[in-house]
Amino acid sequence: MTEENDAVIIGSGAAGLTAALSAASLGLRVTLLEKAPVFGGTTAVSGGSVWAPNSKYLEQGSRPDSREDALTYVRALALGRVDDRLIETFVDTINPTLDFLEKETAIEFSSNPHHPDYQPHLPGAREGGRTLQVGIYDTNLLGERANQLRKGHSSVPITRLEGDAWGMERPERWDWKLLAERVASGLVGMGASLVGTLLDACLKKGVQAVVNARAVELDRDPQGRVIGVYAEVDGERRLFRATKGVILASGGFEWNKELVDNFLGVPCDAPASPPANEGDGLNMAMAVGAALGNMSEAWWGPMIAASGDSYDGAPLYRPTSGLRTLPGGIIVNRKGRRFLDEAMNYNDFGKMLAAFDAHDYEYANLPCWLVFDERFRQSYPIATVTPGTPTPHWMLTAPTLAELAEAAGIDAAGLGAQVEEFNGHAANGVDPVFHRGESVYDLYRGDPEVTPNRNLRPLESGPYYAVQLHLGALGTKGGPLTDTEGAVLDTHGARIPGLYACGNVASSPFGPGYPGAGATLAAGMVFGYLSGQALAV
Repeated sequence: MTEENDAVIIGSGAAGLTAALSAASLGLRVTLLEKAPVFGGTTAVSGGSVWAPNSKYLEQGSRPDSREDALTYVRALALGRVDDRLIETFVDTINPTLDFLEKETAIEFSSNPHHPDYQPHLPGAREGGRTLQVGIYDTNLLGERANQLRKGHSSVPITRLEGDAWGMERPERWDWKLLAERVASGLVGMGASLVGTLLDACLKKGVQAVVNARAVELDRDPQGRVIGVYAEVDGERRLFRATKGVILASGGFEWNKELVDNFLGVPCDAPASPPANEGDGLNMAMAVGAALGNMSEAWWGPMIAASGDSYDGAPLYRPTSGLRTLPGGIIVNRKGRRFLDEAMNYNDFGKMLAAFDAHDYEYANLPCWLVFDERFRQSYPIATVTPGTPTPHWMLTAPTLAELAEAAGIDAAGLGAQVEEFNGHAANGVDPVFHRGESVYDLYRGDPEVTPNRNLRPLESGPYYAVQLHLGALGTKGGPLTDTEGAVLDTHGARIPGLYACGNVASSPFGPGYPGAGATLAAGMVFGYLSGQALAV
């Protein structure tokens, strides 16, 4: 069975939906294929943020943002490993992309004035405002398609700005009456809200959106131009022709162990994305001779694996962005020693977990544990466990630090000495070793009710607890190299005619860096927008 289209987009996260909307807005006949039975991909389980430097949504304040500052910052993060034309394209196109979405959809962006860039000390960084948030979306607007919208890991319809105001790690302070009313009304927030709004706009533009459609092979003409894609739709192999081209937006390869082992080169065993991200787009791109880039990189992060916690039939690994920043806990390796600022951004935290000790021939900080006291346990939710509920078996506990160390396999003497050293400084609200609680990013994530430092407090009396943290990722960020329009390049640097890529399936324009919250979605949306526009030329 063959279907005729102008454009076929593979994947329904923010990148794919933006690409589909971009192409459809120019009058192209567009089909969007989604492998899973629901739309949204990794975007739907994300915070739904968009990192947008120098945007009109930014409250300018005392130090206005600028193109030059944005370029300086992203270049510093990229470490010279990204074509500068891609960095310039992102910085110059993020705002036109937002303008397009504002015109074509019901999305309402607002700046988060308090959310800092992830490396606020670098030249060109800002201490707040570049991260944009979305509001609440009414799934009833999707009609019969409402049940095809991917649900997030949490069903709580909250915005990021509300979470900041109420305290993301203190749900006892949330307005649960309001949230219950939203649930009953079919409202969703964060990533699901962004996906719902984009999907709604695509459907209104006539995009044919198909679920349970796994793309497996690109179709090419005798001259090598990509003219369509074969997909397995509900078990049937079908050909979707694309007279203008195909856009890959199918996510990363973090759930494909073979690809992870071959390319990432570190024990990344805790992907936090939907398990459909198995590298389908990457495999198809390689099969037609695409050049690859950034293949050893991911959007790293330390994850918790709560036994029995699952999503789409696979283990659910939960990020720890807020949890590990809170006072009353430390993170130690098997020697019982701290090895970083626990409150640092999750991407660079993951790089610390991947550090290899060539002398001992082992990963120096794997395994590692979040160790905390009883006050911490009764103050904050930890993955699926809330204060006052029974302690699960995956959360080790013991009356003394020495017994806790024995249970976890941590050096007891090392842990005891570390806690004594840490407590002596934390009592004064300082961390002279790793400077936890000094940066504006650390402070953004702390508990404002704890003084003199919202990120630091001595570990007090037992019982004590330990939860193992795993090296994971929100998604991989390597794949086919693209040009400034999102066109996929071959190993000689020439375009592969008719093939484009955006989002986590493509080589990231940020290289090894992670500018700030929402950078993942922002890059995907920018190059999705550009790819869709390019198809109409």
